[in-house]
Amino acid sequence: MKRRGVRRQPDEAVLTGVFLFMKRTVFLIILSFAVSIPLFYLSGCSVLSSLGIPPAVRSSGGYRSALRKASRKADIYNKLNTAMYVRATYFDRTFVSAYEKEYRYYYMKKPEGLREKLRKYITLFVSVYTPRKSYNNLDSKRSIWMVYLTNDEGESVMPVSIKPSQKKRVFLKKFFPYVTGWSKQYIMKFPEYYDKKENKLFLNPRTKWIKLIITGVNGKAVLKWNINKK
Repeated sequence: MKRRGVRRQPDEAVLTGVFLFMKRTVFLIILSFAVSIPLFYLSGCSVLSSLGIPPAVRSSGGYRSALRKASRKADIYNKLNTAMYVRATYFDRTFVSAYEKEYRYYYMKKPEGLREKLRKYITLFVSVYTPRKSYNNLDSKRSIWMVYLTNDEGESVMPVSIKPSQKKRVFLKKFFPYVTGWSKQYIMKFPEYYDKKENKLFLNPRTKWIKLIITGVNGKAVLKWNINKK
């Protein structure tokens, strides 16, 4: 009769050796992966630099802080019913610089022509929601709303232009998180001069604050910015 083979149990020393080998192998794989990441990043930066493209630099929260300081909000209620929600950002120097840095993070270049477009104007980005879509027409000559700026010296200026933003909503929501799927966005430009003949600036060294006024038969929204003298 043939004897059946007896299955031998693995030797404990062999198992220990196999375990240590596997552990060492996993460690080396993790180590090589960890080293390759910064090398890949540095090589990528060098390639971008050789092409004349600056590497992206995150704003480290600076943009969100600048946006918060440059933005205001106001709501209009008519007999306890919502007539309008307004969110607006004033493009002052501090915010423009922060915006350029944030734009550069995503696109690796500054927004083309931004400062030229802002020059000679007081510019605001305004997001508006109204329950009745037909009332959200600040850019129309037949709008029920009047829009103007005023300052602490009692001076007022009407907008040079109010135009709907041409940027995609996904872009606007990234840079202006208060934008919603139901709001309409406007670019409002106001003149830098209160009286150009007298060479009197609307924003002059004595100006303490400005207010954006949106008013009509359904109510009035007032958004105020204190002027930083730095």
